[in-house]
Amino acid sequence: MTRVFSYLDNQNQPFVGVEWQGKRYNFTLAWALYKQISLNNQGPDFQFVQMIIEMDLFHAETFDELFDTLKQYRSISDLLIRGPVQFKAPIERPQKIVCVGRNYREHAAELNNPVPDEPILFAKSPSSMVASGGMIRVPSDIGKVHHEGELAVIIGKSGYQIKASQVSEYIAGYTILNDVTARDLQQKDKQKGLPWFRAKSLDTFCPIGPYVVPANAIADPQNLGIRVTVNDEVRQDGNTRDMITPITELVAYISRYMTLTEGDIIATGTPAGVSTLASGDLIKIEIDEIGTLENNVLAAPPILSKK
Repeated sequence: MTRVFSYLDNQNQPFVGVEWQGKRYNFTLAWALYKQISLNNQGPDFQFVQMIIEMDLFHAETFDELFDTLKQYRSISDLLIRGPVQFKAPIERPQKIVCVGRNYREHAAELNNPVPDEPILFAKSPSSMVASGGMIRVPSDIGKVHHEGELAVIIGKSGYQIKASQVSEYIAGYTILNDVTARDLQQKDKQKGLPWFRAKSLDTFCPIGPYVVPANAIADPQNLGIRVTVNDEVRQDGNTRDMITPITELVAYISRYMTLTEGDIIATGTPAGVSTLASGDLIKIEIDEIGTLENNVLAAPPILSKK
């Protein structure tokens, strides 16, 4: 399994890492060496995952070719990442984060919502992203806050009105996303006929990562288990096969209304079992073939006006 991630070294410098054949390597340095050997030192440097996606190089074969080539000329042991890393959000500057509501029947039912006739779309602000290992900061006066573990699609090339049969050509990879929701605030806005944007977009309310797995390295994205634990207690346990609208149809549907661009993120909905988070909680979201997204919850100062 090839898994790609962004991280900071002990001097706070950004790098791209790759887990390849069970070991973690510094891809940024490996790519610089590969350029010297195979590309006459031409091409950009890669310090961010999104740059690899934008250059249309985010494929399992790219990483295989790079490391297999390097191994013909030198040892790659000095490229190993030794010890733990500080993850960064794996997509640095998405134009948009498009989310799908009520895409699992049981989740719609647990919140007393009807199953939609067509996908419900909403957005999270890119500024709400936080990396695996970062804190989910919950303002003390925001009310109930729920976790929502989801499979996220990373778009690999720009497309508009994409046909469902061609969607696979537009997906770079998959990652994990926690659609943290200020539930009381969301309900308040819904009762007034207002959109959900602020309830979904508070700072740190979009944990994401830590890994992006190339799309062609996932056997079947429509058959991945999703498990969410809070303090090691299972809260959500579902599978992507239970989506009401599958991934290919979702991407095609969204692209009817907006151009999807490289690095855009689509959160595909959450299974049943959402529950309230409290300060001190440790939430883990595990998705088969991708990894585990981990974040602690921390109480934050109040933000809402009392007027």
